Amino acid sequence: AMPEQFVLTEERQSLEVEAGLLQEVLEAILHHILFHRSLAGKAVVPKEMHLLDELFYVKCEDPKIDKEVRDAVATACKALRKQERGGRLCLILYERVSSGMWGERKVGPWEEWILHVVVRTEPAFGHREELLRRRELESRVREILWRVHNIVNSYRKHLPKEGIMDNSSVCYPFEIKDPSKPSQGGMLAGVGNILAKAVSDQKVHNVSL
Repeated sequence: AMPEQFVLTEERQSLEVEAGLLQEVLEAILHHILFHRSLAGKAVVPKEMHLLDELFYVKCEDPKIDKEVRDAVATACKALRKQERGGRLCLILYERVSSGMWGERKVGPWEEWILHVVVRTEPAFGHREELLRRRELESRVREILWRVHNIVNSYRKHLPKEGIMDNSSVCYPFEIKDPSKPSQGGMLAGVGNILAKAVSDQKVHNVSL
């Protein structure tokens, strides 16, 4: 089965973020998704975080997840700053699946989240425009976080019944792909690019704003 795919922002309506806020905003969105896809029955410790002026999000209190997200987003930010028209950030969640006549266990993707992002590099013309930009960004990010909340409550049938790679994990194995690389690890050492499947067969949910 192909992974479910949720497009939070399309290329023509990319999320525009000031360069100085890029790391913080992307981390917030990714952590919000990972928290809401954390494993049922696990002792997931929620941590409320403050973003910008009036935004709050929740993440898993887990140092390993924290580092994976921070490092992957830092790499993505470098790539996005080099792309004038922005790029696509992709969060992929994995499970263990049976394959072949002997029932071998392998890693396979079951869900993808897509976010198109553009970095704003031109300075604001004065305090008023800077304030308007900040309010616009807050509104857009708030809508995305709320959209994530609605999606995880609405789409449940495709959730894996098994597939945990590590009994100590509070989250499914994940990978964060930045615009410059075909694949990079996120709690998936040695997996490689296993996404060479027909994307056209995916169940794509365009939930962009």
